[in-house]
Amino acid sequence: MSSNPTIPDIAPLYAIVAVQTPLTRRIANVEEIPDDPEDEEHLTRAFHYSVPDRFRRIVRLGQLVWVPFGQRYLQGIIIAFDDGSPVKENKDIDQIVDVEPVLLETHIELAHWMSEHYLAPLERVIQTMLPPGVTQVVDIVIRLAPDATPGKATPSQVKLLRLLQQRGSLALGQIRAAGIGKNWRSVVDQVVNHGWATKQAEIRPPAVKPKLEAVIRLKPDAPAKAMPSSQAHRQKALLAYLQERHEAGVRWVSKVEAQQASGASASTVNALLERGLIESAQREIWRDPLAGRSFVPIRPPRLTLAQEEAWEIIRKDLEAPQGRPFLLQGVTGSGKTEIYLRAVGHVLRQGRGAIVLVPEIALTPQTIRRFGARFGDTLAVMHSRLSPGERFDQWRRIRAGDLRLVVGSRSALFAPVCDLGLIVVDEEHSDSYKQEATPRYHARDVAVEMARLSGATLILGSATPDLESAYRAEQGHYVRLRLPQRVMGHRHIVEEQARQVHRQATRFHTVGTGASADDEEALYADLPPVEVVDMRAELRSGNRSIFSRSLKRAMDIALAANEQIILFLNRRGSATFVNCRDCGHVLRCPRCDLPLTYHSTEDDLICHHCNYVTFLPPQCPNCWSGRIKLFGIGTQKVEELVKAAYPQAEVVRWDLDTTGGKDAHEALLDRFIRGEADIMIGTQMITKGLDLPRVTLVGVIAADTMLHLPEMYASERTFQLLTQVAGRAGRSILGGKVIIQTYTPQHPAIQAARRHDYDAFYAQEMAFRREHWYPPLSKLVRLIYVHPNPRQAEEQAHQLHRLLSNKIARQGLADVDLIGPAPAFFQRLRGKYRWQLIVRGKDPSALLRDLYLPLGWRVDVDPVSLL
Repeated sequence: MSSNPTIPDIAPLYAIVAVQTPLTRRIANVEEIPDDPEDEEHLTRAFHYSVPDRFRRIVRLGQLVWVPFGQRYLQGIIIAFDDGSPVKENKDIDQIVDVEPVLLETHIELAHWMSEHYLAPLERVIQTMLPPGVTQVVDIVIRLAPDATPGKATPSQVKLLRLLQQRGSLALGQIRAAGIGKNWRSVVDQVVNHGWATKQAEIRPPAVKPKLEAVIRLKPDAPAKAMPSSQAHRQKALLAYLQERHEAGVRWVSKVEAQQASGASASTVNALLERGLIESAQREIWRDPLAGRSFVPIRPPRLTLAQEEAWEIIRKDLEAPQGRPFLLQGVTGSGKTEIYLRAVGHVLRQGRGAIVLVPEIALTPQTIRRFGARFGDTLAVMHSRLSPGERFDQWRRIRAGDLRLVVGSRSALFAPVCDLGLIVVDEEHSDSYKQEATPRYHARDVAVEMARLSGATLILGSATPDLESAYRAEQGHYVRLRLPQRVMGHRHIVEEQARQVHRQATRFHTVGTGASADDEEALYADLPPVEVVDMRAELRSGNRSIFSRSLKRAMDIALAANEQIILFLNRRGSATFVNCRDCGHVLRCPRCDLPLTYHSTEDDLICHHCNYVTFLPPQCPNCWSGRIKLFGIGTQKVEELVKAAYPQAEVVRWDLDTTGGKDAHEALLDRFIRGEADIMIGTQMITKGLDLPRVTLVGVIAADTMLHLPEMYASERTFQLLTQVAGRAGRSILGGKVIIQTYTPQHPAIQAARRHDYDAFYAQEMAFRREHWYPPLSKLVRLIYVHPNPRQAEEQAHQLHRLLSNKIARQGLADVDLIGPAPAFFQRLRGKYRWQLIVRGKDPSALLRDLYLPLGWRVDVDPVSLL
């Protein structure tokens, strides 16, 4: 097949369309090979459609179109053109939904790469790239025939007919949900074939529509005799206001605004409309998530010598990209964000666009403030907490070129930024960049490919780079730039801060700026000292509190000085499990077979994997003993204990349980920044990127929560979390201290975090990875089979293992091996059993690309967790 991804000089005969419907093969085992002329690459399947003459001049790559597909009517995206077709008869494209493409050519190329790299269906990748409201679907609707006279109907048929009589027309999905039975499709067909009901395809209304508002204006050439009497004060006031706005150059005025400004009511407006003095219309308004915000412009600071050196290298690449990503490795507080800001400003002045990614929604508000202060007039935000309407409008404004800087979480990478010149991935080590559902992509790696395809500069920033990124820098694939010093600011700013808090600025050192004669003005500080407390010694001394004596003293001192504290524990709830002291029975989730977590606020037991909720029983359900006890600790329990120990202190908790609302992250952070809270307790949300100058103490309640999991990434995650949360302390004139509590104080990850020594940790961890041929020396693909029947799950896993083992042996693949099959660590989730098989090698995906997996298999390329 000879295809062309752009529009040929001659009008295209065929368009290749990726239809928006699942194309998974329903095969019984992995050895079945379907035969289909359009199925050369089963993951990237797309279909040839003829381009009718009426569309030859307007058809474009990336357009959304309606096409017939079998007996259905579906939307799809044009992903290429072709001068021939592999099938004899082709159907026509029926409609072009939008003349403007919904995907850029770069995105289509990226979608193909993602599909092949992550072994994900192309249509699922494309769906991930589109915001809600862009696409529509067709429902098959069943209606009761007006002249239906059911004869001998079966009980199931009677049930369906009564349902249609009671509720009117129903889509197939609604009928399935109504519980007609497992054979509900057959029942529908029978009722339709008997003539008792009709079946019709109907396009479902769009999930999101443009938002409209009513506007009014003075009607030109309004009849003088229609003018209101002198007694109609509100009508005259409204006309006067509209005249005033007209003279100011505003023709159409919001109806709501006009009523509020003039004191008029809706009846007043209607009266003037009837008189022919004004006219009304509808106009579209943007749903703007930044509406009402004001950004205070900030003068860019002078760069330090290290920043200047890094910036000069990046600036040259922005002028002439060399195709190698930059790994900007800077300690916490070293000024990485200022480099990002300089780079964004540079590409915007070039007339190009930029995307800045942050790993957590929690970081987005602070990032928006920083970038809004410099580029507020062209700033867009995209993340999952926006309403569908806000995301839809932001996407359209970006596509139109009105907004050229996008800040957001993982999915913001797919924003249709015109002429993309820069991508920034902040905190690039974060596993939040990994998508958990198909396509299971990693935004960092997708950003590398996106930058290559678009010719953009890519900056990956972190104080604790992912080992994969550090290894690529070591191999020369990335350019590593270092910012080794924590920048406190210029001397006059630091000295002013010192005067305000009655401190002396003696703990700082000078850094040459390399930019002016007053090189000595920029100051930096050492990273905060870290104390590691052995909790075994605390127990031996009789201290059974969750607070070591050292942490308790430090908290007393910080609160007495009116300073702020962060307490970190990467576990939610009040107790991690509940068991019976007599028989040892542990209360578990009936769907996941995992211990339930106790939450004292609701007095509930909750499963953190499927959200199953139940009450705490007064007696053991196994032996009826009343000796039910709580074990372990989470952030909720820490909050209770802190409030009991320090009743005068204001305490906030920042975890998944307290940030359910749309603006909850920003409200909580604002409260802490304003000094309305003294102590913040949180999970890993608080470890990344936050700049909190009044925090002088960081306490890690238990550093061991992740350290001893059967997970090859456990040490790396622990080191990163500890180093990152330690970086929240000492970011101002007040200084800071970090206390890490642990039962394994000599663990290399904890000792490296104590010294803020990334290079030592990297060397030791890489030695372990080399010994076991783990990533980044190799690559992994995790295959998980999920099924309600445990025997079925086990049998499928062993069957696939046999097939892959034979394939490896047959092809002589010495650099590919298999780990497993074995039950997953979380063996049962949401009522289904999980078995996994790991493929390890230089390119393990090559073993799987031509493989058809039965339904139930999940494929995770480059997994960030094996649990």
